Amino acid sequence: MIAPQVHGTRPNRLKRAVAKVLHEPAYILHSQPYRDTSLLLDVFTRHYGRVTVLAKGAKRPYTQWRASTFQTFQTLSMSFTYKSEIKTLLDAEWVGGIPMLQGAALISGYYMNEWLRRALARDDVNESLFDAYQHALADLSLSSVAEHAAVLRQFEFHLLQTLGFGLPIEGIYDADARYGLVEFKWMRHADARLMVHGQTLLDLQRADFTAPQTVQESKNLLRHFMQQYIGDKPLHTRNLLVQMQNLG
Repeated sequence: MIAPQVHGTRPNRLKRAVAKVLHEPAYILHSQPYRDTSLLLDVFTRHYGRVTVLAKGAKRPYTQWRASTFQTFQTLSMSFTYKSEIKTLLDAEWVGGIPMLQGAALISGYYMNEWLRRALARDDVNESLFDAYQHALADLSLSSVAEHAAVLRQFEFHLLQTLGFGLPIEGIYDADARYGLVEFKWMRHADARLMVHGQTLLDLQRADFTAPQTVQESKNLLRHFMQQYIGDKPLHTRNLLVQMQNLG
């Protein structure tokens, strides 16, 4: 049998339908210029996870959006269409509710954004982490500089927990004793690189970061596991935070 010949155009391929998302709660983690007139946005959404959104014409003189719309740490209601990995922005409105971050709080916000961009895969939905991020931004905006460390430790702890990276904190500990981390277990009076008081481990079991000692000791502990599980490349904002603390 002679196979039939196809003349003219190639056979029609199935076209993927264009999906539309309306009024999605979102935060811009990072933005960068795209070609001459547009912006490419790295966005953290509540129901769709971390997505890439193209804001066409956002840099034009007479764009439909204000420049302030694309600031980080502002709660947005975002609408977009997509049929590929890159979404196309339809609308973005400022919702409000969180005061603008300034000074050390601003650097702390960028610190959280860096970790989110490293830890989250594209389109990986995590509503609990979105809520934790939103609460952390509100706490940073309303707290004193001295309280920022506790906010960051709470966020780091929640980030590790929601991503499924377990921490070796379960057990019964003497609050006043010192423990060292040996092969993923806390050993009393052990000589190890990571050393904490039992009270810190007890507080971590409750995700309680109110005690100054717990905040201080959990800093190296949480940083150790974040670098182990997420990546150990130095963070730009961490260096800025250290410089600001030294100046202070």
